[in-house]
Amino acid sequence: MRAFLRILGVAACGAALAMSFTPFDHSWLVWGWMWVLLPILWTTTPKKRALRGFGLAWISGLAFWVINLKWLGSVTWPGAVALSAYLALYFGVFGAFASTVANPWVRKYVSPQKIWGRFREMWRSLGYAALLGGFWCGLEWARGILLTGFGWNGLGVTFANNLIMAQNAEYVGVIGLAFLPVFLSAVAVQTGLRFYRQFMAGEVKMLHWDFAVGLLVIMLSFSVGTARLVSVTNAPKIEAQVLLVQQNIPQKAGVVDPAWGPQRTVDGFIELTEKGIEEAELKAGEALREAASEEEIIGLKMPDLVIWPEACLPDILELQEGGSSKGGPEIESIFDYVTGLGDFTFVTGMNEFLGENPMDPEAQVYNSFIADSKEGERESYQKHHLVILGEYIPDLPFLRKLYYDAAGVEFGSGITPGESFETIPFQVGDEKVTMIPSICFEDTVQRVTRKFVRNEPQLLVNLTNDGWFGESEGAAQHFRNALFRTIELRRPMVRAANRGVTGVVTAAGSLTDPYTGQKRNLVDREGSHFHRGYLLAPVYIPAEGGVTLYAAFGDWFAVTGLLVGFLYGAWALARVSRSTGDSG
Repeated sequence: MRAFLRILGVAACGAALAMSFTPFDHSWLVWGWMWVLLPILWTTTPKKRALRGFGLAWISGLAFWVINLKWLGSVTWPGAVALSAYLALYFGVFGAFASTVANPWVRKYVSPQKIWGRFREMWRSLGYAALLGGFWCGLEWARGILLTGFGWNGLGVTFANNLIMAQNAEYVGVIGLAFLPVFLSAVAVQTGLRFYRQFMAGEVKMLHWDFAVGLLVIMLSFSVGTARLVSVTNAPKIEAQVLLVQQNIPQKAGVVDPAWGPQRTVDGFIELTEKGIEEAELKAGEALREAASEEEIIGLKMPDLVIWPEACLPDILELQEGGSSKGGPEIESIFDYVTGLGDFTFVTGMNEFLGENPMDPEAQVYNSFIADSKEGERESYQKHHLVILGEYIPDLPFLRKLYYDAAGVEFGSGITPGESFETIPFQVGDEKVTMIPSICFEDTVQRVTRKFVRNEPQLLVNLTNDGWFGESEGAAQHFRNALFRTIELRRPMVRAANRGVTGVVTAAGSLTDPYTGQKRNLVDREGSHFHRGYLLAPVYIPAEGGVTLYAAFGDWFAVTGLLVGFLYGAWALARVSRSTGDSG
């Protein structure tokens, strides 16, 4: 019965953590879900303690991931469960670590009677808490790297609802933010047991300085976040205007509804683009009539960027010598028409190929980000981080069948990963700005986006299609993970989704315009982002560029935590081995 209750307890912890994320958004639970998990791990029986700790934490992780990734069931439930079981292994490793070498309750508790003993107890408590927090961060980092990586929904992502605390991602990344709830939980649990023991023994209650230090760390993080939120918002900026277009095309549109042909797709994008430009012209005309000064007239903005989503044009461009690409007369006429609508850079997602024929198995086909200026200059970026089962598939028949069931078409030859990390320039009036391009889930892959950072004004631009997962929370989770790139790199982001979250995010990670208070995302009257339309909105690009600590050094904090955890674990095991040998 006791074993069953422990299993039930750890499963409840995982379920509570899942409630911290969208669509539930009870983000406060991230601070408390370990308050039950840690005592269970720390009180595992000595026999096979590491294995028991691993198993209990794995169950907790499985409960978390099955709930958290339930949207994957819209493609494949067996795949969703299998992925959840794999991701839960990282919880298991943490459980084995916490129940053995990082277990403060292994040693018999002796109440300190002197001041020095109190200090030693405090530092011991803080040391274990820091060790656990750093190791958890390191495991999240490893999860985002190994087996192509799936770094979604670490504990720090819950801070999307707490932008003050989220500002610390500028220094340690979103992965590093996970340290705070783990650290505070470990301190709180140790303090709670110590207080209970003192109470039961009728001892004089001591000051629990470790808990005070834990709260101080949280307060300092809050203070730093507040200061950075204010300074980033008030820094000098270049104001650009963007027009983002979304058609909300279902993933199986051509199969379920044959009316969704290439011509309807192109016509729909053009129609929405024309409406957006007409609205910009109307607003500019009204503002011109109401302008009271020359400065207000100068400030009137037409779109600097018109952006369509990922792989939305039903044609393919051929890569030319020198790196530029060109399509047939029909597709080039679309580019000419759109760029002729105004003085802006047109961005869209398309496929490019290198070779004699795109259908040739030897040809290299890329998922590309195309930027076309009014002057006819074309730049492209080829996607780096490919998605398994979407852009490449191991040669296994059941995986190809899985793709067919999800997409409604046979899988082709696959996509070739790109190699360049060059930024793409565009003009905002007389100012030169560069785009940091990303396609689909690349905006959730920190190690890719940070390689584009230069000490100059930059804008993150993401083209995506989250239609694979229907109208589930998958698109919202994608966005929550992506918005932290703006804080880590201090570059604002614009996102154009075929089906998902289309919007403008500030360099502080907010959809809200800091000057007008308006939310800059494309939603219908019910607030759903599964909506056909366009968004015309300003984006404020930091004029001074700058390179953050995270942009310069990446996940240094998480890697350090993992390294320290392994070194401490090796030292602790060696010490146990020596003491066993001596006693023998």
